[in-house]
Parts: sequence; structure tokens; C-alpha cells
Amino acid sequence: MEISLSSRYRSLQKIFSQHRKVAVAFSGGVDSSLLLHVACATLGPSRVHAFHATSELLSPVETERVERTAQGHGCFLHTIEVKPLSWPEFVANHSDRCYHCKKKIYQTFLTDPLFDKGAALFDGTNHDDLAQDRPGLRAVSELSVQTPLADLGFSKKEVRLLSREFALPTWDAHASSCFATRIAHQEPITREKILLVSECESLLQNFGFMGGRVRLCQETATIAVLQKDLREIQKKQVISNINASFAFLGLRKVVIDPQGRSG
Repeated sequence: MEISLSSRYRSLQKIFSQHRKVAVAFSGGVDSSLLLHVACATLGPSRVHAFHATSELLSPVETERVERTAQGHGCFLHTIEVKPLSWPEFVANHSDRCYHCKKKIYQTFLTDPLFDKGAALFDGTNHDDLAQDRPGLRAVSELSVQTPLADLGFSKKEVRLLSREFALPTWDAHASSCFATRIAHQEPITREKILLVSECESLLQNFGFMGGRVRLCQETATIAVLQKDLREIQKKQVISNINASFAFLGLRKVVIDPQGRSG
């Protein structure tokens, strides 16, 4: 571990050690998994509570991974079902959709009967996230949720490096987000569109493209696969098979994002 990275890791431990109990907003992704690991290693699992929001916007596989991870650490896991499709400001799908969603979810955590009022809530935002357009960060700030990875300058690359050093299974996991992020802004979010995204991405996985995403805009699907898979998906027979499968689901046009996804 580099000296600067080692020093910042100790600072991260020090932040946790200042609390009697902590709560971690746990999505099961790379960042929150590292945060949960450090919290449990520093305080002991009996003083750490993981809060996970489940909804139809997420794949059941993600919740299963969350449960396995929390069980492996031995900390408390509180899985709370939320219903974003009942929130008008979320369904409207304006540019601030993520702000409203994040705020409602974290308010739900903070007011849950099982949330220790003396605990601090931690979020896995990393330093790279601060340079991106992430409306949810405003909600994190307004609710005084702590973001130590961002505060201490941990980049995504460094989070993965530490995760690999600690043998966390998420160290090379693909970046993930809820299905609502695949629907073009201003198009109302419906249960049918969410199910369509889920079906399309499952089809991509069946074709061997793991970590791919399908963005919807009316009846057009834009597919973004990992950059290493760009050459494969552009093969005539492969794209022909994908087109046929997507057409069966009612999508008239399929576009391949030439930039792909970095991870």
C-alpha cells in the first residue's frame, strides 16, 4: 500500500473510531462495501449497522449480494423496502430525480425505529464522484450524511486497490446504478419501462455481455457494453441476434454506444 494511501486509510479508521456506533448506507457496490469493511474492522461488527434500500428498481441479485456481504462481516443488516414509483417527483423524471430519491431513502434510514439516534450515517461517495453531475450529493449534504472516502480523497481506482488488498469480492465489480438511470430525462418512469430495462439487460448477459447497460428513449434502445466487448458486439451476427431479441420486446431501433463503458 502506498504511503499516502496507507496514511489516508488510517485517517479513515480514525473517523470511524470517533463513534460509538455507525450506520452505513449499503448498496453492495464497490465503495459502500469497502466502507462497511473498514467500519467493521475498526469498531467491531456489533457496533455497525448496514442499511439497504430495496425496490423494483434494483436487481434481486444485488440484494442477495448485500445479504451475503453483511452476513460475512457479522454486522447488523436492515433491509428496508421503498416504493419510488409512488413518488410523483421521482416518476416525473426531471434532472433532479436522483436528489429526491436519495433524500427520501436516507430520510427513511434516519427515521427508522432501528436506527440508533446516537449513530452517524455514512455514505460511500468517493472523490471522483464529486466531479460528476450527481444530484443525489445535494441530499447527502443536506442530511449531514458523512462521506469519508470523498473527504479523504479516495479515488475509485484507490477504492478498488484497497478492496483487492482486503480480498473483498467487490474489488472488480462493475459499477451499478438503479434501472431508472436508463430512462431518458423527461420521460415519465413507469413500472413497464423498468421491467423492459431489466429484461433487456438480462438478454445482454445471456449473450455474454456482463456489465452492459441499456438506455431507453421512446422506442430506441442504446446499448453500452464494456469497452473490451465493443468489437464482439459489433459483429454482424451478434448485433443481428440482439436486434431480433429487442424487437420482440417492442423496441424498434437498437444503437450501440461507440464509447462503451469503462467499468
